[in-house]
Amino acid sequence: METLKAQTRDLKNKARKLRREGFITATLSGHELEHSLSLQINANEAAIFAARHHVGSKITLNVDGKDHTVMIKSMDKDYMNSRLLDMTFQQLVAGEKVKGVAEIVLLHEDKAQGYITRDISTIEYKAYPKDIVDTIELDVSEYPVGTELTVADLAFAKKKDVDVTSPATSSVLHVAAHAKMDAASEALLEADEEAAAAKVSA
Repeated sequence: METLKAQTRDLKNKARKLRREGFITATLSGHELEHSLSLQINANEAAIFAARHHVGSKITLNVDGKDHTVMIKSMDKDYMNSRLLDMTFQQLVAGEKVKGVAEIVLLHEDKAQGYITRDISTIEYKAYPKDIVDTIELDVSEYPVGTELTVADLAFAKKKDVDVTSPATSSVLHVAAHAKMDAASEALLEADEEAAAAKVSA
């Protein structure tokens, strides 16, 4: 796991002042903490880190020299310029399930045997810290035309200690024949492409 450094925040310093000084605000909560911790993180380091991680990622948060295993619960951005403003983290405790989000990553799309469509690109779940995953990878080059994978087909969803809360019948991968692509599949493809473009621009 990668490590992100943070410092305890002096609450006398308002968020606007901290941002002018090159920091973002953050909060760490958890049952093993006496109280939630108000933090500040170097804005440049946080932005670089956020570009490689997403909500649901399991990371090490170093607060004033002490490491905490945490999950990223939220990353708030300025809607005008997408600048990162605030992050929240949840401390992970062995034996305690937490809600998570995993991104479904499609590999080798250039080698796909047909058009690739899907209903969702992330799945939501509850799991113990040992079972938390950031991404679920699918090599689309391995699947022939006609393949339809749903949430229920994922190996991750079949783990006994994982409770997937996304609809089991939602499509995570559909390989459609080029010549037989219907309007609905084309619409889904366009939606995927637009979502991918929006993610890159964000």
